Order: sequence, then C-alpha cells, then structure tokens
Amino acid sequence: MIRQFLRVAAVTVMGAAGGLAQNPAAEAGVVVVKAKVALLDGSQFFGTPRFTSLKLVMDFGKLDIPLEKVATLNIVKDKGKVGAYNIVRDTVKVGLDNKDLFSGTLEGAVLEFDSVFGDVRLELSQIKSIAFSKQRDIARAVNEPGLLLYAPLDKETADLELFGARMEAQKTRVVPGHAGDALLLESPDAKVTLHLPFSPHAMPEGTIELWVKLPQPRQRFGGGGQPWLFNIENPGTRFNSQMAFGFTGNDGTGKGGLVGRIQAVAVAGTHYAGAISSIAETGLLRDTPDGWHHYAFIWKADGLDIPDARGKALALAVDGRVVAVADRMNNDTPRQAAAEGIRLVITGGGNDSRPLAVSDLKIWSSAKQD
Repeated sequence: MIRQFLRVAAVTVMGAAGGLAQNPAAEAGVVVVKAKVALLDGSQFFGTPRFTSLKLVMDFGKLDIPLEKVATLNIVKDKGKVGAYNIVRDTVKVGLDNKDLFSGTLEGAVLEFDSVFGDVRLELSQIKSIAFSKQRDIARAVNEPGLLLYAPLDKETADLELFGARMEAQKTRVVPGHAGDALLLESPDAKVTLHLPFSPHAMPEGTIELWVKLPQPRQRFGGGGQPWLFNIENPGTRFNSQMAFGFTGNDGTGKGGLVGRIQAVAVAGTHYAGAISSIAETGLLRDTPDGWHHYAFIWKADGLDIPDARGKALALAVDGRVVAVADRMNNDTPRQAAAEGIRLVITGGGNDSRPLAVSDLKIWSSAKQD
C-alpha cells in the first residue's frame, strides 16, 4: 500500500479558503487542528492529524481543501459493479465550517494521526467519521514582544497559566469563529471572566484587541442595556469599572455608537447619544454587520503616535480603521494603581439579551494599531 501524505492546500475552495481576517495584521494565533475519530468497530480516539489538507476527487474535478476549513468527514460505503464484479467503494462527505458540503473520493487510502498511542495509521475502510476542532497554540504566543495576555476563547476551559492569568466561562458554548472556534454568549447570565495578574488601568499605554460577532445587529438598543465587548473591573475600589468598550445608544456622557472609556483618562464615542438606534445603524460594520469583525481599544495617556489619532489619549478601531478618538481629560483624579482582583469581563448579562460571540483576545503593553 502506497503511503500517501496529503499536501498543503494550494488553491481556495469556492471562496472558503480565502483570507479570513478583514485586517490581515490582526490575524489570530496559530491554529492547531484536532480530530475525534470514530471507527467502524465502535471505538474512538482523539489525535492530531499528520496531514494538512484533504484532496477530494469529484465528478467535476479536484479540490484541495485546507484542513482548517473542515468540520466533518464522513465515510460512506457505496456498492456498485465493475464489469461482472461487485465492488464497495469508500466515498466521503466533507462538511466545511461555513456549512458547505462536498462529496467524492479521497486521493490516498491512509490517514495518519499523532495520538497518546503514538503514530496511528488508518485506512479509510476502518473509519466511520471524523470531527475536526480548531484550537489556538498559546505557547507560540508567549514570547511575542509586549504581549501580556492571549486568550483564544475557543473553548470553555483554557489554561492561561503561561500568562499568569485564569479564565472562567459561565453558560457559554463553542461555535465556529473567524479562524477556528469561538465562544458564544447568548443568555442573560452568560459570562467570560479573565482574572489578570496586572491592571490595564494602571498602564500608561496599551492595546486590547479581540474578534467579535454580533448575530443581531439590527436589534434596537434598550433602555440602558448595551452589548459591552468587555469591562475591566476592580471590585471594592472607588471605580469598579475602570475600562469599558462596547456599543450603546447612550452611555450617559453624551456618547453613543461604539464607545470606549478609561476612568479619569478619556471617553471616546463614534456618535452622539441618541443619534443611532442599533449597531447596524452605526455603519461601522459596513455591509456585514452580523459578521466577524476585529476591534481594538488603544490608549496612551501622554498621546498616541498612530495615524488618525496622533496626540490623542484613546482611539477605537474596527477592522484596522480608527473610528473614534478622545483627548485626555483635564482633571487631577489619579488612575488607580494595580491591585489584586483585576478582571476582564465579557458578559451577555444586561446586554438586551442579545447574543455575542468572541475570540482571540489579546492585551499588549504598548499602543499599537496592528
């Protein structure tokens, strides 16, 4: 039997393999594909594929499908005849993350996986189905200069010990994200809490970025409710919410639309309070208000040095575009120093019960736009 390794994808799959990020510089970390393999004898195992694509042969030609786009692989036993002989052919149905489905045969009769049992080599005739999941490789990000935290948010439990942080997820579920998986908060009591070993509020500059999808962008803002993308909290201090970033019709300070604030430093907003009634109406998400978008909260108390925000204390960016800026406040209220109990909270609670999907949150020690 010829040992066949599936090659790295070189072509797109009907647009599904195109660039995922709307801002290439804001791409997520390295995606690691894992596989749950179900065998015909009823057993199953988890492993890491030793192939990077599936070469599918169909009636109209061949597709080289990157494994990062594949959600499921199901083996179907097709019976037929070749001349006078009865044959059984293993055909496959390949389901993609975007719900596309392709049928055909695979080039190569053997698939290889790394597992706790070592190298596992399986013929297609032994396999019933494979479910693929995508996870970020946190270890590769630890040494990125200036990166204080990387939380992939691609599963409900995550070990962030490499960054000295801890994560808790409450009533969330895993869904396909912009690159790999993401977490969906869809009930009023859903919440993600990241316990931090540092205080962003005490930092003279920094950047917090994340990917967000808002499935109901045309839902009208409610009375006081808003989809906050995150809050930085320090319970028990004078100002519990030290930083906040999200959408609102009226933040109470005359701002609306996409709003960001740093207690005692700056408040920025894309619109006047009451000027818009929904997220889609802001126009910030262009023609895909219900799609995945990259958000950045960028600050430097002594003045930013980035295009479209030079000299400002705070800038808000969407898909790499600065959409709102703010000067530093003229007051003597000191920013609170670092203390124990600092946490970043992503919550659907109080957000007009609208769903919110998030992934790939990063905190940097410097003010950066990309």
